[in-house]
Amino acid sequence: MNPRSRMRMALASTFPTLLAVPVICLLAAVGAVPWTLLLALPVALVVHAASSFFLLKPRPSETGSGCTNTV
Repeated sequence: MNPRSRMRMALASTFPTLLAVPVICLLAAVGAVPWTLLLALPVALVVHAASSFFLLKPRPSETGSGCTNTV
């Protein structure tokens, strides 16, 4: 998988979290959650996208290294 496809998949995996942003804004506006939660949201999105990007990296067995796992 090339890096561009990995980046697209990693960013797409953050979409459900992005859907929660308006709900969290509304809850912060009525005082149900602290406003600092909104500051933590971009950090969480970046960490989630980065971890997804690195987890989508092909394993050595998938890159055609010649090694087969036969038992």
